[in-house]
Amino acid sequence: MLCTLCKEHVLQYGTICPACTRDLQDRLASLPRLWASLEPWLIPAGRGLSQYGGRTAMVEAPLPLAGEVLDLRSAGGIVGILEDWHDAVRISRDLDTQPRTGALAHRVTTAAWGLIHHIYYIALWDQAPVLGAEIRDLIDRIRRVAEPEEERPERTLLGRCIAVDLLGTVCGSVLYADMSKPVQCGWCLCVYPPDSWLALRAFQPGRRAADEDPNELTDHGGEMIAA
Repeated sequence: MLCTLCKEHVLQYGTICPACTRDLQDRLASLPRLWASLEPWLIPAGRGLSQYGGRTAMVEAPLPLAGEVLDLRSAGGIVGILEDWHDAVRISRDLDTQPRTGALAHRVTTAAWGLIHHIYYIALWDQAPVLGAEIRDLIDRIRRVAEPEEERPERTLLGRCIAVDLLGTVCGSVLYADMSKPVQCGWCLCVYPPDSWLALRAFQPGRRAADEDPNELTDHGGEMIAA
């Protein structure tokens, strides 16, 4: 049986494959930051200071995007989607739902990390494919606003994080190369300076097969891992 989300990987158990589970976890972890990145775009045709991602630049929000930003930043937008899913997971596990109180930024973080806390259960849950698809589509909506196509930098896939925790579990989060600074895993915070990239590449899952066929070492979107 194939993964019911990506339709590519064979399932050994559960309803979504390990790769889709990791991707869902990464997307959930990124949502508080992405929610904050929409703030400069709240004022149509206005100019404001953006410090997203450590950059400082003047940005202008196009008029057609203002309504979408308001929808995403409202109580029924990003935070509402996350809280609805968090409630659904807790109810399916016979747990009490949590109160929806506090500032919206706090609620986004609480709901996103609440879902991450249940990620291994979610991988087995019958609603996981629907959750995974909705979170993926939600992030695509955010990026269409915060990273317009003409301004979005091209990213080079570096590989997957090979850090191992105290239980012996490999992190596996996707890493993208930044030639100007060390790369840091967004999940476990492990740092990979440029002089460690060859070693990182050598220890990638499936590396032996990729040495025989370079087309094997790509991410889910078909990008080649940086040599």
